[in-house]
Amino acid sequence: MDDLHSWPERIADREGGYLTPDDLQDLIRYSLSFEERLELYQVLQQQELTWIQKVLQQQGPTPVATALPSSNPAREGAEPSLTPAQRLLARQLAFCLRSLGLSLLIGDPTPVQQVTLGAMEQYLGLPQALAQLRAVVQGSLPADQQGLLAPYWQELQAVCATSQAQSPSPSSSEMEVDLPTVPPERALTLAEMFV
Repeated sequence: MDDLHSWPERIADREGGYLTPDDLQDLIRYSLSFEERLELYQVLQQQELTWIQKVLQQQGPTPVATALPSSNPAREGAEPSLTPAQRLLARQLAFCLRSLGLSLLIGDPTPVQQVTLGAMEQYLGLPQALAQLRAVVQGSLPADQQGLLAPYWQELQAVCATSQAQSPSPSSSEMEVDLPTVPPERALTLAEMFV
């Protein structure tokens, strides 16, 4: 399954027919590797917080230590004292890692392809953080598990690159333009919207 195609797409392409011999072989290979995929999925799940904390530490000085589970019962469940930007970046990294894991587990790139990245992620340096996350994850995994994840990492990076290309950064001339001072139109009430 080197070429990442969604299983629903492959089945839909058959239009009620049988799978092609190549697709059938891919399905057999996938099913034989399911135990390895499940094990790696569980590793991703267990190591997520540790890996994200390492990336946040690489991003700059952060109060990451407070994000670790505490032995103080009063601190349990407390929100880590990260800045809002760091919390957002951590959530986005977790979302990307979870999408990566789900794609790996089900053998379908759709969860990774559905990762949407916008202008805020550019501001937060998500592409750089994803590269750091990939290095941290790969440094923690044996070569065979790295190989299982490789096509999904490539897909995630392609989605990230596409998102960056689609969200242009404002030029200096755009930032200097004065907005017209036209009074806003009256907003419709909820009742007016459905009449």
